[in-house]
Amino acid sequence: MRKKLGWGLGILVLIAVGSYLLLLVLFQPSHNRNWEFGHEQLPLVTYAATSSMITIDNFRNFAWSSVSTAEVSYETRTFDLDQMEGVDVLLSHFDEFEGLAHIFLSFGFSGGEQVAVSIETRREIDEPFSPLLGVLRRYEIIYVVGSEEDLVGVRTGPRDERVYLYPTEATPDQARALFTLLATEINDVQQQPRMYNTLTRNCTNELTRPVELMSDVDFPLTWKSVLPGYFDEVLFDLGIITGAETFADLKPMRLIDNAAVDVESDTYSADLRTSLGLVPGV
Repeated sequence: MRKKLGWGLGILVLIAVGSYLLLLVLFQPSHNRNWEFGHEQLPLVTYAATSSMITIDNFRNFAWSSVSTAEVSYETRTFDLDQMEGVDVLLSHFDEFEGLAHIFLSFGFSGGEQVAVSIETRREIDEPFSPLLGVLRRYEIIYVVGSEEDLVGVRTGPRDERVYLYPTEATPDQARALFTLLATEINDVQQQPRMYNTLTRNCTNELTRPVELMSDVDFPLTWKSVLPGYFDEVLFDLGIITGAETFADLKPMRLIDNAAVDVESDTYSADLRTSLGLVPGV
């Protein structure tokens, strides 16, 4: 009986390994597909040779009018890394189930400029998102780099998601180091397509890895990495986000009121933080 069980397990392992190897052959990453709206262009970060200036090509600054329509605007913008002041974490719940959410970052500069960086599945037109298909090499990765009016505004506006904004305790030097590591990844994906994986290359662990590289933070191995809707509690436990005695007190303080801020305002990013009781630039 044990021998038969051993043979059975061996066959299952061979089938699993063979299936995964087949997926590696069948689903190769590509930049040449009919991409969904908003994922057509890949950003590129270029560093000046003799200064702290960077140029971001394909900086996305769409003005969204619905979940699938917007005034398209891919721009070229320049920023001074010496003026970077910090980084915020945003967590957007897109489903009633609390565990399903998307995590992304926003880097702040003096003068009120923000650069949002979001790691997403790059899907083809009419291709739905599925966590299972994400394990089976069906999606590429895209780093979307753009304005908060776009990346935050579409979630609090047409999508009507529950979005939380958490300032982090990162110093300007730490924020800059993190951005530099992400810029390397952004440029690598621009040069060579990369597959998304729900378990190993998702919006959470693609951010935690560079954080661990540039700091002494050691993220715990937890199921909350797969269900990022709960990952803000991990950040609180590690002291990366603060602002209250307990996480239960903090989370409702950081929920954006979707009707409180006008995405068309010239001071949108500052207004967003003021609405949460935060002092922009502090």
